[in-house]
Amino acid sequence: MRQEFNFYHPIIVRYRDLDPQGHVNNAVYLTYLESARIGYYQSVGFWRPGTSPLTGMVVAHNQIDYLAPIFFGESVRVGLRTDAIGSKSLTMVFQIEKSDGQLAAKGKSVMVAYDNQADSSILIPVDWREKITQFENQEF
Repeated sequence: MRQEFNFYHPIIVRYRDLDPQGHVNNAVYLTYLESARIGYYQSVGFWRPGTSPLTGMVVAHNQIDYLAPIFFGESVRVGLRTDAIGSKSLTMVFQIEKSDGQLAAKGKSVMVAYDNQADSSILIPVDWREKITQFENQEF
């Protein structure tokens, strides 16, 4: 089932994304998701490029259902939102859509707030929680 999101990230399918069958390789879908997450962090306002190469988040879990192949030259976009906020983690849901509205993939990711210097998970900062709540127009 197709969902609506407050954040969409456009993707340009590159020739290098293709596998020998001529469609986007399954692992590349996760690269598309990674690009969308970085855009989401910027749009929400808790990470800015140039301030640090580290986003303060690490991937704990990815789940993806592959629904349709993506081919070179197709326009796709990743819809992404925060679905739940725990004490140290965010659960994000996503879908990858083709320009005709067909779903190519859907799934969820669990992201953990992380202090790279201490090499440890941390509590979700209060300002992140506030920014996500405002961006998503939803209480968590």
